[in-house]
Amino acid sequence: MSRFLIAAAETCRRRAAILAASAIAVSAEVAAQGTGTVASPVLRPGASISFATGIALDDDRDGFAQRVDYRQSVGENWRIGGIVFFNDRGGDLRYRRLELEAMHQFASSQHGWNSAIQVRGRLPDGNDGPERVRVAWLNRWRPETGPEFRAIGLASREFGDDRDSGLALESRFEATWRLPSGGRAGAQMFNRYNTTSELGFFNTQRHSIGGVLKGNLNEQISYRLNALTGVSDAAADFELRFRLRFKL
Repeated sequence: MSRFLIAAAETCRRRAAILAASAIAVSAEVAAQGTGTVASPVLRPGASISFATGIALDDDRDGFAQRVDYRQSVGENWRIGGIVFFNDRGGDLRYRRLELEAMHQFASSQHGWNSAIQVRGRLPDGNDGPERVRVAWLNRWRPETGPEFRAIGLASREFGDDRDSGLALESRFEATWRLPSGGRAGAQMFNRYNTTSELGFFNTQRHSIGGVLKGNLNEQISYRLNALTGVSDAAADFELRFRLRFKL
C-alpha cells in the first residue's frame, strides 16, 4: 500500500511539473509581444496620438501586438492618457485591454536630470488576465555633450481572479547618441524579473538587448524603431517594434 502511495505521489509530482512548465511557456509566449520602449519623463505641451506595432519571433510561436496611445498634458507638470491594446494571433486582430495612465514630472533640467512618476491601471477584457496597477519611475540624463541616458524602474500588482502574488518587477535602460541628421541611435536593455514571490533565475526571467533608432520626420511626426534579441531562455528570440507619434 505504501509503495502504491509513493508511486502515485511521484506520478502527480511529475505531471504537476509538466503542467507548470507548460504554463510558464505559454505565459512567456504571450508576454513576449511587446510594443513599449524606454520612455522619456519629459512632458510635452498639448496632445498627441501614436500608433505602435510589435512582432516577436520565438521558434514557432510568433506573436504580433498593436497599440494606440492618446496623451494630453494638464498644466506644466501633469499628463494623462489612455492606451488601447490589440494583438494578432492566428490571423485575427483582437482587442485585449484598455490602460489609463497619469504622469507627474517632478524634476526638470535642460541639460541634466529629468524625472517623473507614472501610474497606469489596466482594464482587460475577459481573456487578458486580471486587473493591474503599475508604478514606473522614469529618468533621463542629457548633458550638453555626449550620450543621453535613460533608466526606468517598474513595479506592478495584479488584482482579481487568476492574479499573480507579489509585485512584478521590471527595469529598462537606454543610451543614445545624436546623429548628424538630427535623430538619435543607440542601445536598449529590457529586463523582466518575474514577481517578488518567485523571482527565479536569469533564464526563467526575460532579458533582452538591442538597438534603437528614433527622430522627427517633421515638426508634427516622430518615429521610433527598435530591434531586440533575447539573452535569456524565457525571452523571445527576436523582437521588432515600430511607433509613429503625431502631435495634435
